[in-house]
Amino acid sequence: MRRRAASALAIALVLTGGAVSGCSASVDIDAPGTELMDQAHQVANEALVAAATTGLQALQAAGGVTEDAVRGVLEKAGAADVETRVAGDSLLFGAGVSGGCVYGSVGASGTVSIDLGGVNADGGCLREE
Repeated sequence: MRRRAASALAIALVLTGGAVSGCSASVDIDAPGTELMDQAHQVANEALVAAATTGLQALQAAGGVTEDAVRGVLEKAGAADVETRVAGDSLLFGAGVSGGCVYGSVGASGTVSIDLGGVNADGGCLREE
């Protein structure tokens, strides 16, 4: 009976193209907003966050907040795979950095929010905020 169940699982995996594998990462992955980035990566990314914050604040002051402009600021600061989305009166962003993600928002009211954390459960960096 056990052998039949194992064979059925193997056939199901072949038919669906699935695979069984283990994985490990240096970043803890949980629900969005509760991910952790280890201290070493946080310290390593402080300069990136400072540069991105300065650039986003300059965009905000100049009235030039667009998805392309935000993407450009984050890439210039050293982030990769930048994603953006408009949500209400804010532009949300998420991007890959060493050890996880940088994410946040640029609001129409003049606010800039930027944080470091781990990747979302879906493997990306753009938050649902």
